[in-house]
Amino acid sequence: MPVVHSPAREPQLDALIAAGGYWGLAPDWVPRTGYARDRDTLITVLAALRRLVQNETARLRRGRTHAH
Repeated sequence: MPVVHSPAREPQLDALIAAGGYWGLAPDWVPRTGYARDRDTLITVLAALRRLVQNETARLRRGRTHAH
């Protein structure tokens, strides 16, 4: 499992994001709020994304080329 760095452990990155430095690089359609900053939420999201990939892989192996 990849290491998830907490912004509390990376004060320079946290300061850059707080100052809006990151958002200058992101397109306008990217949401600016609502991001999780705790490890448990990130682990849950990662597990859900892995399940989606596994389901898609299984669907393709069964020969189905479109979602239902």
